[in-house]
Amino acid sequence: MTMKVIGLGALAAVLTCGVASADETWMTEMGEVIYETDLANGMAVLSYPVDDEVRGLAYIAGLAGEYTDRTGYEGVWMEPPSTKGGCDIEIAAPETGEISNTWGRVRVVFVDPDFPGTFVAMRGNCFNEPTEMLVARPIVGGDQ
Repeated sequence: MTMKVIGLGALAAVLTCGVASADETWMTEMGEVIYETDLANGMAVLSYPVDDEVRGLAYIAGLAGEYTDRTGYEGVWMEPPSTKGGCDIEIAAPETGEISNTWGRVRVVFVDPDFPGTFVAMRGNCFNEPTEMLVARPIVGGDQ
């Protein structure tokens, strides 16, 4: 099957806004999720552990700069390309333009609408409806 490429905001790679104004980190059963940055296109970039050396990225539309009255948000997650079990279609990372066949849809729903807040993330592979669930609780102060 021929691989196709879908660009998700190719210009976003040039239009990054710098570091997010909130220093947020959450603990999950898979490890720490970190709010990395905001993009000029309104996406927030969150990173999460894939293994000891690699972190995946979640690009969450509409979350950039939102630290109060948070609700639900949609986006995509991406991990380094895979030679086994990847999607039939590759996408480009909004921030860097890097191409990967290891991605999917993600939905983030904040339980606590204000910073720092707990959220539930649901993800699915490729175009599939999100079904995997992960609870993320904020790490505050000396929490670890």
